[in-house]
Amino acid sequence: MFNSFAKLSHFFSRLNLYCAILGAVLLFFTASIICIEVTGRAFGAPSRLWVLETSEYSLLYISFLGAPYLLEKNMHVVIDIVYTSLTKNLRLFFQGLNSILGFLVCIILTIVGVMVVVEQYDLGVREITVMRPLSWWLTAALPIGTGLMSIQFIEQFIRTLKGKTL
Repeated sequence: MFNSFAKLSHFFSRLNLYCAILGAVLLFFTASIICIEVTGRAFGAPSRLWVLETSEYSLLYISFLGAPYLLEKNMHVVIDIVYTSLTKNLRLFFQGLNSILGFLVCIILTIVGVMVVVEQYDLGVREITVMRPLSWWLTAALPIGTGLMSIQFIEQFIRTLKGKTL
């Protein structure tokens, strides 16, 4: 059983890493097209409408692709001054509570997100913008990111049960 959990944990760790790398590539791409747009406009080139829209969509994916990796590496926001002043048992208690609450929120967002994505796909809904992308392509970022984060919260809870602080 432990070997299966370790393999599953390794698989999701790799998946989180690949998602974070994809988010970093999107961030680089977004920064590049914005720099090109600003430079072009400074020299009198016409504005490219797709740049702003693409950067907005990219920010959504950057956030939801990077969050599971940050959660796995325990690089999310924590009030260290409070957390470090607690005893080990209190840390474990709050760590477990955080894992349970985080899992519940993420799993609800994942389920609702999947339902919305499926509905948007079935109806063929498009955004009312210049590029008119299919809405489900944009909405899919939410269940992907929150689904992976819910798995991370389960893993954190298991570590808490084993008595390991993050």
